[in-house]
Amino acid sequence: MADTLVVLDFPGRRAEARLSDLRLQDRGWHVLYPISEPFSRAVDPAEYVAHLAERCAGAEIRAVLAYCMAAPLARDLAVRLGGVDAPLPVLFFDGEPGTGTEVRDTVRVIVRQLTGVPAEDLDDELTAALADAGLRESPERAMELLADRMVRLGAEVFREDGLDQDEAVAAATRVSGFYLDWIAFLVASFRAGYPAPRAGSVTQVRSADQPVGDDWIDARSLAVHVVDCVRADLLADPRTRELAADLLGRPAPATSSGGPHILSSAVE
Repeated sequence: MADTLVVLDFPGRRAEARLSDLRLQDRGWHVLYPISEPFSRAVDPAEYVAHLAERCAGAEIRAVLAYCMAAPLARDLAVRLGGVDAPLPVLFFDGEPGTGTEVRDTVRVIVRQLTGVPAEDLDDELTAALADAGLRESPERAMELLADRMVRLGAEVFREDGLDQDEAVAAATRVSGFYLDWIAFLVASFRAGYPAPRAGSVTQVRSADQPVGDDWIDARSLAVHVVDCVRADLLADPRTRELAADLLGRPAPATSSGGPHILSSAVE
């Protein structure tokens, strides 16, 4: 698969547009979306990135693209695929580091979705495990406690709907699976910054209301472009689509011995 772009964008319902809305395939690129089912539930960033790299095997990759908190994993993947001395170029769209706060907020939202009530009754052990220190030092334990809690809460709801205990647990396990995949992704993103490998060339495309700065990005070269739109519309905005096309150029013809310098217009 020559002239391939790797795109990291966790699937699922959300208000924001998606990287697939850039329609890069229409410009002749082959696009890989390695964050897909079956998802990795690794919370170690190196393991998570290794899983993504396996899904890119055999492809001639020109650049790695990422949205939001997939950015730290994209940076690490670019280093893994290209090597420490020559990391692949990276293109972020409202890229930002993962945070413990985002993990905890997501857990509260999920518990509310599972039970219909606010997540105010998380036990002390789980609360401590989800603190920043717990997520950094014992992330597997945090995921274990969270999975147990989610299944128990979900099973209670299914029992109220008339299922017996075994049926309720089985249903809760199925329902909680995607949520746990999502949280594992967030935890891996959060932990990817401790420590972080230095990226090569990075281009950040920001929406006008993106609240997170770019000082977290450690790269040999960094270019920043701002699109005058709100965050939710960034990837659907025609200006973003044209900017991405200009930055990436077009794939090399099949008869060409070499491809374009991806993102070169942004970093030279």
